[in-house]
Amino acid sequence: MTEQGSGRCARRGAWAVSLLLAAGVAAAQPKPAAPAASAPAQEEWSYRVERGDTLIGLHERLLRPEADWRALQRLNRIADPTRLRPGSALRIPVALLREEAASAEVLHAHGEVWFERAGNARQALTAAALLLAGDTVSTGAQSSVTLRFADGSRTQLGPQGRLVLDRHVRLGASGSVETRLRLQAGPAESQVPPAVAPRPAPRFELRTPVVNLGVRGTEFRSRVDGERTLAEVTQGRVAAGSQALEAGFGTVATAAGVAPPRTLLAAPDLAALPERIERMPLSVKLPTSSGAARYRAQVYDTAEVPRLLLEGLFEQPLAAWADDLPDGRYELRVRAADADGIEGHAARRAFTLKARPEPPFLLRPRAGEKTTDEQVTLAWARNPQAARYRLQVAPSADFAAPSIARDDLAETELRVALPLGQHHWRVAAVRADGDQGPWGDPRVVERVAVPPPPPPPSAPGSQSSKAGDEGLAVTWAAAPLPGATYQVQIARDEAFTQIVLDERTPRTEALLAKPEAGLHYVRVRTIGADGRAGAFGGAQQVEVPGRSLWWLWLLPLLLLF
Repeated sequence: MTEQGSGRCARRGAWAVSLLLAAGVAAAQPKPAAPAASAPAQEEWSYRVERGDTLIGLHERLLRPEADWRALQRLNRIADPTRLRPGSALRIPVALLREEAASAEVLHAHGEVWFERAGNARQALTAAALLLAGDTVSTGAQSSVTLRFADGSRTQLGPQGRLVLDRHVRLGASGSVETRLRLQAGPAESQVPPAVAPRPAPRFELRTPVVNLGVRGTEFRSRVDGERTLAEVTQGRVAAGSQALEAGFGTVATAAGVAPPRTLLAAPDLAALPERIERMPLSVKLPTSSGAARYRAQVYDTAEVPRLLLEGLFEQPLAAWADDLPDGRYELRVRAADADGIEGHAARRAFTLKARPEPPFLLRPRAGEKTTDEQVTLAWARNPQAARYRLQVAPSADFAAPSIARDDLAETELRVALPLGQHHWRVAAVRADGDQGPWGDPRVVERVAVPPPPPPPSAPGSQSSKAGDEGLAVTWAAAPLPGATYQVQIARDEAFTQIVLDERTPRTEALLAKPEAGLHYVRVRTIGADGRAGAFGGAQQVEVPGRSLWWLWLLPLLLLF
């Protein structure tokens, strides 16, 4: 139905009224026992009368079929229902307006997102799909979906969420839209725009198992956490049952009732966080925040409508995810949560992730090795993404004044002359188009004048006793994830169909006993404490020499990522 005339919504009674249409229709019927003026206050729309309008005609065009046009005659004190003055304002209860079904648009869906429609099996939900009243949307781990409703309101459903679209209708020519959602599980963030003349404010309600949230021109967050519902208002006002929540306040609701509002914690200061991150898995050390018991951290992309890509609630001020994330530009959002779980204002920090091409694994000399040789061979694994490599050798760990700097190395080793003393060296991979990845962790090699004494013998059965075994020792840097374990694979082919070692371990070391000579491929991935595995790092190549050179491969291989 097209919008007729211009009007404005007169807000009468409580600002957070949740109208029941049946009650509105009943209010329109004649009540001999009481005059119309004593009827309960209800929301109205002001319609501008046009030439030729009559109450009977407006009933046919604007009102619900069961509504009685005589209710408008009494409310507006109209003597002749066939003679309306053009340009005058006609008060119409919104509850009497004819309804038209509306659809909600899926702006984006990230990860595992499904929807269910009555009589149909659950199916994947994709962007640009349309949802109707009665549809249910659910999300998996690290997944999200953003819905846009007919009045421009938006709701983002976060990970492990479940949301039902109970009601979504346009109310006649008023331009008003009524939306009622039911949040059954997980977190949701909603933005409801204010009224823009001549249209009235959107009529938006979000119901949860223990409390209903009535909204007008508001931004708020809500979460169903077991038998509790938490709500935080960042703009506008929300009615949490009978409790009014102003901007900057939050509450916890249970079956026993709604707790008094409390002030939201201040946004953490993220100014000191790095603007560029070069390592995966993603890990960000957060600043401590006064009053914080936990920290909610989220990673969004920078699209026009940002997508929630990663989310976590962390006990310590450290946000870390095992999940993969491609290189690109992102925004980190962080908010502190108090002891009851009410989350405060969000801080935002843009950052660039540039972790690829991954630095090659360093092979030899091993870390901390001492040598009396003036000529030392620096060797690393081959990264298939690299067209060439950059190498730096410096006397200090900051590489402020490199003694050797090469950016034209096509091979995976370089023999260099080193003076006496400690030398730091590192390697980076460069793609064919000149795109350089991050530097790998540096190693230290020391050239000494006198050979160091041999190490003391290891006790029988000790960890270091493996150094004499025939095998390829693989070690890697620990991931900054509490409770992390690792899966390491070594294969004879790049597709990893001929795997010769596949091991999950809490340690950062694995041993391949007696590998055959020839090319091997090595990759490692991190597994979080919750059992969710991240993506494997890029496979790198190691050439195992023949048996005559086995002594070289008793040295450990350090995997840096």
